[in-house]
Amino acid sequence: MSELPLAGVRVLEYAGGVAGAYCGKLFCDMGAAVTRIEPATGDPTLAWRLDPELPNTAGLYAAYLNAGKTILHEADGQQPDLLILGEAGARPDAPPMPHLASLDITWFGREGPYADWAGSDLIAQALAGMSHPAGPVDGPPLFLGDHQATVIGGLAAYSAGLAALIGGETAVPAHFDVSILEAIIISAEMQMCHTISLGMPLPRMGVNRFLPTCPLSIHKCKAGWIGITPLTPAQWTSFCAVLDVPELGEDAELTPPRNRYPHAARIEAAVDARFPTKTAEEWAALARAHKIPMATVPDARGILDHPIFNARAALAGFEAGGRAWRVPRTPLRLEATPPRLDLDRPPGAANVEPLAPAEDPVSPLAGLRVMDFSMGWAGPLATRMLADLGAEVIKVEAGRYPDWWRAVDWSPEAIARGQYEESRHFSVINRGKRSLSLDLTNPEGLALAKTLVAKSDLVVENQAAGVMDRLGLGFADLSAGREDLIMLSMSAYGAGNAWSETRAYGSVLEQGSGLPSFCGEEGWPPTMAHLAYGDPIGGIYGGAALLTAIHHRRRTGRGQWINNTQIEAMLPFTTPALLIAQASGAEPKRRGNRHSRFVPHGIFPCAGADAWVALALTDDTAWPGLAALLGLAPDGLHDAEARRAREDELEAAITAWSRTQTPNAAAAHLQATGLAAAPVRHLHEVDTEPHLQARAFFYDIERPHIGQQWQAGLPFRRNGTRYPLRGLAPFLGGDSEFVLQQIAGLDTADYTRLRVNGTVSLKPTQLRGG
Repeated sequence: MSELPLAGVRVLEYAGGVAGAYCGKLFCDMGAAVTRIEPATGDPTLAWRLDPELPNTAGLYAAYLNAGKTILHEADGQQPDLLILGEAGARPDAPPMPHLASLDITWFGREGPYADWAGSDLIAQALAGMSHPAGPVDGPPLFLGDHQATVIGGLAAYSAGLAALIGGETAVPAHFDVSILEAIIISAEMQMCHTISLGMPLPRMGVNRFLPTCPLSIHKCKAGWIGITPLTPAQWTSFCAVLDVPELGEDAELTPPRNRYPHAARIEAAVDARFPTKTAEEWAALARAHKIPMATVPDARGILDHPIFNARAALAGFEAGGRAWRVPRTPLRLEATPPRLDLDRPPGAANVEPLAPAEDPVSPLAGLRVMDFSMGWAGPLATRMLADLGAEVIKVEAGRYPDWWRAVDWSPEAIARGQYEESRHFSVINRGKRSLSLDLTNPEGLALAKTLVAKSDLVVENQAAGVMDRLGLGFADLSAGREDLIMLSMSAYGAGNAWSETRAYGSVLEQGSGLPSFCGEEGWPPTMAHLAYGDPIGGIYGGAALLTAIHHRRRTGRGQWINNTQIEAMLPFTTPALLIAQASGAEPKRRGNRHSRFVPHGIFPCAGADAWVALALTDDTAWPGLAALLGLAPDGLHDAEARRAREDELEAAITAWSRTQTPNAAAAHLQATGLAAAPVRHLHEVDTEPHLQARAFFYDIERPHIGQQWQAGLPFRRNGTRYPLRGLAPFLGGDSEFVLQQIAGLDTADYTRLRVNGTVSLKPTQLRGG
């Protein structure tokens, strides 16, 4: 068994909810010794059946989350390095004091107007603006699926724990207040920016339609389903040629991506007529050959039998109920110290010397330099996390190829007015970084990039697989002669396999992960939940992988290559479906907004246009209060299965009541009865959400070319305080002179020469269509 990067770390986890258990699982899978304290009867929040009709799924998700942990019913008296307090269940009156930090996970945070609210995945998704854009035009908005907010919340707590490990011991152990709601808002940031950029609230456009991208959809083939996102003019032209739809390809109006949405129905009808002529696998192979962003959309069996997932050992195993189960492997793919593959095997014990404390625990990454060659959302999100924790991040762009999130209009007029500095998307995701302009196709620019890497600790890139190697900037080239370099690569399917050339956006990553196969109603096509879900999820797993590798380097002095695939970062969300499929031998049932355990559960209309409230009866003791609110007799419906038999009737009663309420009033009434409930926020409402404002979750920034903007911070507070804002997003090439002279060692004459010959450009120099 390979060395595990967190060997020697001791974690004590108190049972109570999925987020806490998933946080503990991440530590365990990366090598920490995790002891879980739970009642003798087990954790009631994890004992349910994944499918109410399948008795053999009872407690199965808990077995997955807890594989490899030591389970005790009371603490053994040893002092852990980290203490995890889950979001549900009883808290210990006097938990053991950790050496480093406690990770206190709750739905909404320890303070704020909603601190005492009951929560669930549905409620967090509703408040974060995640549910509203998905689903039919007339509603209701769509539940994305269970355990998505909690998995992201557990990952946020894991990242906070790594920050504490890297920061080292302090005089008093740190307390991290981790909010599941705040963690999932990271996935809504781009669409929040869209509402301002488009100058209007984002409407819900229907199943598998999301403004402003078109086509972004899933289509039935001769066999299987294919997901598509041909965005750029070149991709669109190739797409139309491959599908043989000349009526689309010859229509100049459809070439610019921003023009296509009004023609969505026409485009979808034309491609729906063509896709049934080949299988999804055949179409995907053609897409790879022509560099078109498309992917097969697997179901549960397709994920378990997936050629690339299996080639990359993306699935791990554990035993429960006398049989073996296969589940997604923890997607932190550190090549030298990979996560556990046999989940039942506990991590080996190790004696390690404690790390020297960081000079400033609020900036545990101070002194680390990151060369960031990534663009768009996923890679820059990972490096933003490092910048927020104090690292120096140097973002490498070029005048001939700036970050594509800077602009969509590359006309001379737009460049002249500085439109490439007006992007709120870029501003959000690149705060706290420096911008270095270097043309990497120029030998001198490439040599300077290598010089700067030699003076740096980490490299991050999310280019298509093979691009960095062809430039001479692959891990083998950059790490030659040094063993301490950490490099994160974040392509769609990873390097070195038959699908490495797949072109993908965040939408294609969601499609290719299979997650849409388990979302929506029976009879719908596989249903997407997000405009580009794979990008933020890949980014936060990438940031967590970097923090893991940094801790390992601090302990051993050794760096390594992290060969993450963004598509594998989506797979943990599919775990319940994979377990159900293995338990039943059939594909899991799609439940729409209903739930396998909570009844009632869903999104209901309120007074006003497109106004909704989400509710989940997560605790049977809340039923009498709900019955009284609705004017129903509570007798005989005190358990979920009894209520399930009358679910249609209950939902009709809720709808009749909720239509008389505003979303805020309905949520307040329901929370007062003990239900988990919340208004379904539109995306433009999230940054002014009173609870989040009270918790100072957003930075209030003012940036030239943009003006005022709210930007989401890290989803945890340390000792009651937010991490400080490290700086605004940089102007294109705005730090080139400083970086090249103060770090690379050039003199003024050399820098001036680079400006003159175009190796360094402070504005776009090559016009791009679309």
